[in-house]
Amino acid sequence: MFARIEGEVADNKDKYEMGVVKLTETGEVVSKLEEELKIFSVEVEAKKKSADAKAEVVGVEKAKVEAQNAIAEEEAAKCNIIKVTVEAKMKSVQGDLD
Repeated sequence: MFARIEGEVADNKDKYEMGVVKLTETGEVVSKLEEELKIFSVEVEAKKKSADAKAEVVGVEKAKVEAQNAIAEEEAAKCNIIKVTVEAKMKSVQGDLD
């Protein structure tokens, strides 16, 4: 009976020792992952700042393009008025020639 109990205790001791080893290994893996996370978060923050700066430049360029587009639309409207006026004069002159 003593041998059986001694065997159970030895088995339990082995299980506990394996559990401690696994916990230690898991702790080491978690520590490494935390270090990698710190590095990645620094990289992500740098890339985020870069993306924000580029987005700001894009916003400025977009405003410039919109301003140029407004000018182009004004010029197109002026050209359309000139076209209509010229077409009306051509019809008038053509009528005089006929």
